[in-house]
Amino acid sequence: MNSRWILIGIGAAVGVGVLVAVGVLWAYGYYLGPVSRQATDWGSFGSVMSGAFTLLSSFATIGTLLFLYLQQLKNDERQQAQDIESRAKQEKHDEVVERQLAALTFEQYLNHRKLFIERLQEQAVFFNNVIAFSNPERVYNTVFAKNNPSNCDYVVYIESPDKAKPHDLTDCMAIYNSISSLLENYRDKEKHLDLIQKIFHLQGCLGFAYVGPNREGDIYFLGHHTGINIYCIQESISRIEYVLNSILFYTGNDEAPTITHKASTGLLRDALYDTLTHYHRAKGAIEIRYTIAALPHFHKIYEASQQHFIVTERILEEAFVRLSTLFSDHSEIEKLKDFEYADHLTDVIHFEIKRRKEQYKSDPSAVAILEIIERDHWAAMEELGVTE
Repeated sequence: MNSRWILIGIGAAVGVGVLVAVGVLWAYGYYLGPVSRQATDWGSFGSVMSGAFTLLSSFATIGTLLFLYLQQLKNDERQQAQDIESRAKQEKHDEVVERQLAALTFEQYLNHRKLFIERLQEQAVFFNNVIAFSNPERVYNTVFAKNNPSNCDYVVYIESPDKAKPHDLTDCMAIYNSISSLLENYRDKEKHLDLIQKIFHLQGCLGFAYVGPNREGDIYFLGHHTGINIYCIQESISRIEYVLNSILFYTGNDEAPTITHKASTGLLRDALYDTLTHYHRAKGAIEIRYTIAALPHFHKIYEASQQHFIVTERILEEAFVRLSTLFSDHSEIEKLKDFEYADHLTDVIHFEIKRRKEQYKSDPSAVAILEIIERDHWAAMEELGVTE
């Protein structure tokens, strides 16, 4: 109700009450004459006065109630205005707080991403820059897929492999566990091919690639350096394990179980070499590259030297031991570039072949094997330039 009309109502009520009371008194005096000396007249006059002022008080009460109602309306309007003002101030405050929180989250996101990328670069330095992270932001975005300028999570949960997304942490762990299993296989040639591809793929998932110098025995997949060397497979696994554990730590997860030791055996090296050089499905896709052309011949000698004609000894025991040492690390392979080392190694093999041919001269099958070994030995000597 409009306050103006309420004020009019109050005035009207009071005015009517006054007019009625005055009118009654005037009418009483006009019609009944001057002041009487009779007690009964004063009694009647008292009754009239009582009725007139009762009516006046009734209208006054109505006016008072209307006035109180008016005050209540004004208080309500004042309170409503204050509520609106307070709400506006609160909304403005909330907006400011929200902007501050958004700015804080954005800053946390930038710092979190920056530190993650710096940690990746530290991995490259740790490995003497033989690996490089060409797109570390891609690694961050796939590992912390939910992070953006308005949200920053610090923990990434590893889910079951069936929920993995390409290149995310769950996918990386699934591939890593698969590699762990494949490293224990020495016979299945298809699994050997799968192992090479998974190692190469996991390096890509983790965002790094081998950029170090080319070495004797490097393995290539479809023309791309896999980062694997046939003479030190454990180095590739070690790099993967180190980078993965760094990411796991940064995402609030436990370290992955170590598997580097599984790649350190000569059995795995020999099995992979046999698959990559003889298995038809490997040809044209996966290859071992050399610049020392004598190495394939030494591998043939190494393989043939392990045959037994006497249960207790190999056909070329000393050659086997020397070549096992040679193939144990690519740094040993580099020694073949030294003339003195190459000349001494070939002399040791030459004289052992000569002794064994004398020993097994009565066994045509043994002699035939030794002659095949001897041809590979001479081919290796020619490649090394130590035939004189």
